[in-house]
Order: sequence, then C-alpha cells, then structure tokens
Amino acid sequence: MSFCSLSNPIDTSLMSLANLSVIQLDGNNFSTTVPSFLPNFSSLKTLSLCECGLWGEFPQKVLQVQTLQTLDLSSNQLLQGSLPDFPEDSSLETLVLSKTNISGRLPDSISNLRKLSRLDLSRCKLSGSIPSSMKNLSELTYLDLSWNNLTGLVPPYGASRNLTQIILSNNALTGQIPFVGWEDFLNLEFLDLRNNSLEGHIPPALFTLPRLKTIMLSHNTFSGQLIINLNASSYQLGFLDLGSNQLQGSIPASIFELQELNYLSLSFNNFSGTINIDALEGFRNLTYLDLSYSGLSINAMPSASTITSSFPDFSRLSLASCQLTTLPQFLANQSNLVYLDLSHNYFQGEIPQWIWTPKDLQFLNLSSNFFEGFETPPSNLTSVLSVIDLHANMLRGNVLPLLSYALYLDFSSNNITSVIPDNIGGYLSMTGFFSLSKNNFHGSIPKSICKAHYLEVLDLSHNNLNGTIPDCLMMASLNVLNLRNNQLNGDIPQNILGTCGLKTLDLSENLLQGQIPLSLVGCTMLEVMNIGNNKIDGTFPCHFKAISSLRVLVLRSNKLHGEIGCPQSPNTWQKLQIIDLSSNNIGGILPASLITSWEAMKANVDFNHLQYQYSQLRGVYYQDTMSVTLKGLQVELVKILTVFTSIDFSSNRLEGPIPYTIGDLKALYFLNLSHNAISGSIPPVLGNLHQLESLDLSWNYLNGSIPAQLVNLDFLSFLNLSNNQLVGSIPTSGQFLTFSESSFEGNLGLCGLMLNKSCSITTNGTKEAGDDHNNDDGEKMWFYMSMSLGFVVGFWIMEVCLLSILGYSAVQTLTSMKISVSLFIRSWRFAYYRLWDIVLFRHSCP
Repeated sequence: MSFCSLSNPIDTSLMSLANLSVIQLDGNNFSTTVPSFLPNFSSLKTLSLCECGLWGEFPQKVLQVQTLQTLDLSSNQLLQGSLPDFPEDSSLETLVLSKTNISGRLPDSISNLRKLSRLDLSRCKLSGSIPSSMKNLSELTYLDLSWNNLTGLVPPYGASRNLTQIILSNNALTGQIPFVGWEDFLNLEFLDLRNNSLEGHIPPALFTLPRLKTIMLSHNTFSGQLIINLNASSYQLGFLDLGSNQLQGSIPASIFELQELNYLSLSFNNFSGTINIDALEGFRNLTYLDLSYSGLSINAMPSASTITSSFPDFSRLSLASCQLTTLPQFLANQSNLVYLDLSHNYFQGEIPQWIWTPKDLQFLNLSSNFFEGFETPPSNLTSVLSVIDLHANMLRGNVLPLLSYALYLDFSSNNITSVIPDNIGGYLSMTGFFSLSKNNFHGSIPKSICKAHYLEVLDLSHNNLNGTIPDCLMMASLNVLNLRNNQLNGDIPQNILGTCGLKTLDLSENLLQGQIPLSLVGCTMLEVMNIGNNKIDGTFPCHFKAISSLRVLVLRSNKLHGEIGCPQSPNTWQKLQIIDLSSNNIGGILPASLITSWEAMKANVDFNHLQYQYSQLRGVYYQDTMSVTLKGLQVELVKILTVFTSIDFSSNRLEGPIPYTIGDLKALYFLNLSHNAISGSIPPVLGNLHQLESLDLSWNYLNGSIPAQLVNLDFLSFLNLSNNQLVGSIPTSGQFLTFSESSFEGNLGLCGLMLNKSCSITTNGTKEAGDDHNNDDGEKMWFYMSMSLGFVVGFWIMEVCLLSILGYSAVQTLTSMKISVSLFIRSWRFAYYRLWDIVLFRHSCP
C-alpha cells in the first residue's frame, strides 16, 4: 500500500494480524509517531515506512525483533533519537535510516549484525568515529554514511570484501586511508570519500580493481605524486574526481589510457608540467573535463597528424588558468558544449564567431584574458546562453553580446566606451546579474532598465554616467545596487518601495545632494550603505536604527551636521563593523551609549563575509568592496572580512572626552578621531584594544600623558598623537620603538628619545621636557647600549651552542647572516646606528 495517499495515524487494528511479516507503507502521509505496537509482531520480516511524515523518537525496540530482516524508515526528517546496542542474534540484512534526525555514535555492537548487507545512514546527525568492528561485517555490500559529522580515521574493512559501494563523503574524517588491502575488494564499483580532511597518498591499488567504475576523492588534502598503475582491469574506470587536493608532480601518462573515462577532474591541485592538447584524443568517451587551477600548462598547438574530429565530444570543459595562449582549434568543431570555461589564461586578439555557435551552450566564461574585441559583432544572438562572463579583458568599442534569456551578464573591467542602450531593459527580461563596472560608459542610466523585473544585482560603478538615478531603480527584486564613482547628480530617489530587498546600496563618489531618504527605513535587510563622497545634507541617520542587519555605514565627505547618536535607542546596529563619518560638519560629544551597542566590535563574532549569492546560479557571488582610510592612506577593500572593524570620525567638530566605552571594542582594528576638538586625557582603556592596528588621535586638544597601557597593543603599526597638548615621556617599549618623530610632534610637553628631547624629573616626581643635551645623550647612550648589548650577548650564546654542533665555518656564515638580518629589522637597526652615532660624537667632539 505504498504511495496510496493514506493519512492519519496507522490504525491499531493492525495488531489483530499477529502473524504479519511485511509492513510496507512507503510514501503515505501519516504525520504521526512510529506506532508503539510494531515490536509486538513476532514474525515481522520487513518494516518499510519511508517518507511517511513520521516524527518523535526512533523505535529502538523494533530492532529487538529477531525475525526482522529489513528496516527502512528513511526520509522522515523529524524522526530523532539514537541507535541502540544491537543484539547478537539479529537477522537484520537491510538498515536504512537516511534523511532522518538520528544522532549520537555508531555503536560498536554494529558488528553483531553479521547478516547485514545494506547499511544506509546518510544525511543523519551521527558523530564520533566509525567503529573498527565494522570490519567484521562480511556480508556487507552497500555502505553509505555520507553527510554526517563522523570523525577519525577511515577504518579498514578487512572482512567486508563483498562491498560494491563505499560512500563516506561529507564528513570530518581525517588521517590517511588504508594503503593496503584494497586489492581484495574485487567487487567494489563505487568509492566516494569527497569533502573530508583526508591526507597522504592515494593508494595506487585503487586503479587496479577490476570492477571499480567511480572514484571520488575531491575536496580533501591528498598530496604527493599521483601513481596510476594500469592492468587489464583498469579500463572499467569511468568517473575520476581528484579535484581540490594538494597533489603534486606531473600527471602520469597512463591516465590518458583510461579510455572509458567520461568524467575527469584534476582541478585545484599543485601539479606541474605541460600537457599537449593531442593527449586528449585518447579519451574517446570523455564528456566532462576540468583541469582548471590544477597547476598544469596546456600546449594548445596540435601536431601535424592531429585530426580535430578525433577529439572527445565535450559537454563541459573547464581549462581555466592553464597557461593557454591560443584557443584550441578543436573547440570550433564542438557541437554539444553546454559549459565552457577558459578564464584566467593569456588569449589575445578577437573573440571568434564560432564561440557562439554551439546550439546548447549555456555557460561561457572568457574572463581575465586579453581579448580586445569580437571577430564579428555579436548581435542578434539566438543562443540559449544563460551565463556570459567577459570581465577583466581589454574589450573596446560599443557592442555588447546581449541575449534576451541570459541570467548572468558580466562585462566589467574592460575598456568599453559607449552609452548604455536605451532599450537595455528589453534584453534583461530574465537577467538577475548585470555588471558594466569599470568601463567608460557615459550618458544617463536608461529608464528601460527598470523592466528587468528579475534583476538582483546591478553594478554600474566606476564609469562616467551622469544625470539622475531613475526612481524605479529601487525595485523590489534588487538586492545589490552599486552606482559608485560616476557623475550622477540630483537627489537619491525618495519613493523606495515598502518591499525593498536591498542588502547593498553603494552610491558613493558621485555628485548627489539632498537628504538621505526616510523611505530607506523599509530596507530592513540592508547590510552595506555607502553614500560617501557626495553633497548629502542633513543629520545623523537615526531613522535607520531599526535596520538591525546593518554592518557597514559610510557617510564620509558630505555636508552632514548635528550630533552623532540616537536618543532612546540602546541597541542600535549590533552587527556594525565599519562606520565612517569623516569629513563632515558633525559636532557634539562622542555618544558612549551608541558605541556600547556595537557588539560586532567587541568580539570576533562569526558573521559571514559581506557577499551576496545570486539565487539563480549556484556558487556565483557578488563581493562587496569599499574604500577606507587606513594608516593615512586610501585603501580599497576587495573583500570585507568578517573580522575587519573600523571607526573613522575624523575631520569633524567633535568635542568633549573620548568615552571609556571605546575600551570595550576589543575587536576593533582601526580608530581615527583626528582633526576634531576632542579634549581630556587619552583613556588608559585603549590598551584593551588588543587587535588595534591603527590609532590616529592627532590634531585635537588631548592633554595629560600617554597611557603606559598603550604599549600592550602588540599589533599597532600606525600611531599618530601629534598636535595635541600631551605631556610627559614617550613610552620606550613595545610597538613604540617602531614609531617616528612624526607620531608625536606638535606636543610641546612631550619628551623622550623619539623627539630628541630629554625628560627631567620635577619636584613632584613627574617627567617633563628639558633642554639638557648631556642628560639626553646619556639617557640615549644607556638605552641603545642596553639594546645592543642584549643583541651581542644573545648572538654570542647562540654561537657557542652552534659551534659545538656545526663547526667553525658554518657558525662564521651564520654570524654574518645574523648581522645582516638585524640591520633589516627597524628597531634593531635604529638602536645599532644611534649607539654608534652617540659614541663617535662623544669621542670626536670637544
């Protein structure tokens, strides 16, 4: 009674059938727990309730029925519990619990199932190691433990020589797979160990098994030379996936003798050497070939005897990053291509006309090459191409290959000089991803682009577009809108739909004016908002306080005024990683309560990278980028890391003290409060910011001394405290040894080595700047002598130890090397040369 649309719980009247031996009710919708009376059927041999909507606890007592031979409760996702200890007298031959919520460990007593031939526990929540006792299951023919959380080693299956399929993929298995014993698996047909952390060499014996047709070992860390020793039985192999490992050396020539192969992937490895394109002729049945990023180079020039028609008829071909300089000639005769990836090579000249001719071609990636144009204008294309990626070439002219049914179009990073066609919307009726970024497009953005109702990502950044932003661009389907670095003017559209789906909005580096639209509050999924470098007026956008997803807020170089902060909003932007309000006209004090709410800056919270996955294509991402001012320089962040955090409030009119709550932001990397009117002392709690790499407090009215706690900032590589009212001595340890005079200048009360100004002790025990050059020289003399003496003593001890081990000549070489190295380390070199400057000056001047 399988798949009979039965519903409601299983009727208890079944209990009257005391001798029932088979219960098979697959594919019905009982939506109930497993009936408790099932273990009462003493003659039960088969219980199959696959895909029945069962929930609750797994019925462990069913496994105590001695006559039970088949148990299948698979595809009941709400069924939970764990496996019991198995009885020694079990008759079980088939155990299938895949796609359930079964958790816990595999019990060692599984070896009691001596008659077991099929075990499928895939897509459960099992953990722990695979019991070594499973090697005693001599009748086992099918084993699938994939998609669990299993750890540890792959056990040897010594007695399980009848296995035809071993599937352990998508776990967390480690170590090496057994190197010996594989020759006994004469019936093995399918081996899948993908997506684990297995290492070591791939056993050569795998390639000699007489019936093995599929080997899937990708996404591990296998290394070493690939060895394929063929015998008469090796030619059954049809599927070989070794991609995403760390295999090295040249690939064996014997691999080209596997004539039954229809799938071969060696991508993302560390192979070396060159393959002649002629070698592919031997693969008469090959339809899928992926050598991308394998480390191999391909010579595309065929020999004189090569016949292009003798090459395999590929459906999917990936030769990305294979050092190709010319397009392989045989591609012109490929009629069944569906997927072609030739990206990241060295092709030049024009894209040939035949590239568009395969009638079934759906995916074409020619990105990151040096193509300059098209052999013939790619107009009126009738191909079924859904993905065209031509980004990062040198394309010129004003013609684009547009197709009415394309899902993904990327023409970014070229030299295309043109206007965007007025009827562009007619070509984007199905498009979800469209990028013309980093070209020379000019003119206005056509309103017809709003006809692209399925558009999720629109990137027109880094062009010369002018005019206003069409109101209709804030469409409900759009998730990413990037119009950065153009010449767009006017106001930001105000009539944003209430169903706004924007996650990234980048309108920076334009000529936009007016205020930030209140209607943006409806974009509740917004993660990145960058409106910097415009002419935007208004106050701090407190109306965004309800957007809890916000992670990047950049409003720098505008005309904002008023104060920072949102009254009565204690939990504003807990996920915020980057905030840049620099170069505005913002005043008031730094709001301690607002800073307290930024939880993502307090610890390395495990957020995802700021990227957007295009829903129509698996594995296609749009990566957010932005510019930030780091260490005084403008830097482009190509990938905004999960741990990157930054606060930039520089060049405003902020006043008052630095709030102590900043000391709670222990995951902060960059802090810039320069060019304000901030007063008071530097809070010692800044020494708690152990991740801090850049600190700029220059051009304020800070007073007091430099807190000694700042020497604890081990990663601090940029410091600017100049032009304040600081007093006292500059610390002389930690990263302070690497900073120059410019970090402290303009503070008349500061003294110390970096400023060539000695510190004298006052009557109350504090240090202040003085003019005693002799004292200054003495202080510097002892400081640099102590550093140099430390180097000398340390190196002398090392030499004595090495002399007894390596001998005189080796130590002499190392000594010369160590002196050279020490002179390349900034603080050591500084101490070394300053010592000799002082010594020579003292002994040569009266």
